[in-house]
Amino acid sequence: GVELRLTTEGRGVVPVELQAKRVTGKVAVMEAQDRRRVAELERRLAEEEARYRYLIEDGIDTLDLGIVLIDAQGHVLWANRALEKFFGVPRDKLVGKQSLRAIQLLAGALDKPQEFLARVKQAYREGTPVEEAELRVWQGPRSSERILQYRSIPIQTKRYKGGRIDYFADITELKRLEEELRQRAQELQEVNEKLSQFTSVVSHDLRSPANLAMVHLSKILGAYDGALPAPVRERLEKLRGLMEYMDKLVDTLAHYSEIRLTPDRLERVDMNREIRERIEDLGEYLRGVNVKLADDFPVVYGIPTLLGEVITNLVRNAVKFNDKALPQVEIGWKEGKNGTYIFYVKDNGPGIEYQYWETIFVMFEKLDRNKEGTGAGLAICRRIVEEHGGKIWLESEIGKGTTFYFSLPKAPVKKGVEHHAQ
Repeated sequence: GVELRLTTEGRGVVPVELQAKRVTGKVAVMEAQDRRRVAELERRLAEEEARYRYLIEDGIDTLDLGIVLIDAQGHVLWANRALEKFFGVPRDKLVGKQSLRAIQLLAGALDKPQEFLARVKQAYREGTPVEEAELRVWQGPRSSERILQYRSIPIQTKRYKGGRIDYFADITELKRLEEELRQRAQELQEVNEKLSQFTSVVSHDLRSPANLAMVHLSKILGAYDGALPAPVRERLEKLRGLMEYMDKLVDTLAHYSEIRLTPDRLERVDMNREIRERIEDLGEYLRGVNVKLADDFPVVYGIPTLLGEVITNLVRNAVKFNDKALPQVEIGWKEGKNGTYIFYVKDNGPGIEYQYWETIFVMFEKLDRNKEGTGAGLAICRRIVEEHGGKIWLESEIGKGTTFYFSLPKAPVKKGVEHHAQ
């Protein structure tokens, strides 16, 4: 196993490996194996390893993550360029240093270095990870604050055990957007509260005189019915109808403003039970209507009364606007994308022209002014579904019918800044 370099007669150099073995007491055999081919392969391999090492190092240098590689002996093996940008410390001062000394150099730019160092020392000593520590960095009096997320992970793979990889991710922009979103959410909550107060006041201020006017009209019609000329009585009856309609509008507006879903109100909703109870409640209204229901509606999370109201409104519309001799209504569901269920209510009515597909979801919009109602049913449906984290839409073909779809999440919806930030 001895490696030598021999000189040939032509002054060339040949790398060889010598092996010798004693045959008898006085006789030994020595063999010199030519290693030129092996040496060439080793040289090429070293070049390839260097090339890949440079590729990996350059690749790490282009990342926006600040990365520190620590070997099993606790020394910094590599630090990339991003660390210089984040902390203002040249990486040449980090490579080769004992890891804690290197981290102390970086900690000088933090607003609370001692807390950070104590946490890192404990993790290094115990061989445990550091998960998502948030750091605030100042590089100088004129620099702006930078927010970094720090993680430190021990390396424990099948091929290598020992050392760590520490990295720093710049989340400054994410935090700015999160704060902006939080402020907007707060502003929206304040607006909603003011809107709720406004609706309550308007509802009371409108209803009181309207109810008083209806009382007076009823008294007049009751007391002087026979003495009133027909045109006068007709106008008074029409006026009472308008007052009653206004009362319904106020009720609808108040109900719409109160539709709000909060996590504490969520519960498991058996849609099998909820849909069948709603169909039962509609009883007489569905006389002469062929209603078809799926057998296996899933369980969702929400407010049963509100989800039931969506079903009731969609079914009533499917019957109210149906122009066929035998109205048909089908209620079913299917798997949706991104963890949702999709429910649908299908009818065989006249269909809805494409230009009105969005208009009909607007509050108090009615395509058929001759039909009873305030025109708020579909707007309320949209509000309820969106509060539950879903969407509502329709597909329709003139003369053949309309299908209303609405999606609901399989898991309880998470509302708020954290949800939107994710």
